Amino acid sequence: MFFAVTALLNAEGEKRITEMQDAFNEHLAQPFRHVRLAGGLHSGDGKRIGFLILIEADTAAEAEAYLHESPVFRAQGYKRTEVLEFRPEIGRLG
Repeated sequence: MFFAVTALLNAEGEKRITEMQDAFNEHLAQPFRHVRLAGGLHSGDGKRIGFLILIEADTAAEAEAYLHESPVFRAQGYKRTEVLEFRPEIGRLG
């Protein structure tokens, strides 16, 4: 199953990412997790406001655990997060 993990940054979020960039990159690149696609969400003026990660997992709880392992999540850098099942209808993942 695929899950869309969205995380919107709070006012301190960008600062938190900058402070822990290496740890955040390591989190995104974990070899034992099945991240299929990941990238920044940006406002109309180009400012990064969050992230979207498509992850393959057996359950929503596993995808949520991945989110909770994020150093930015642990540093309370997000104002809102969500984990939703993603069912591709056009195109393919992997």
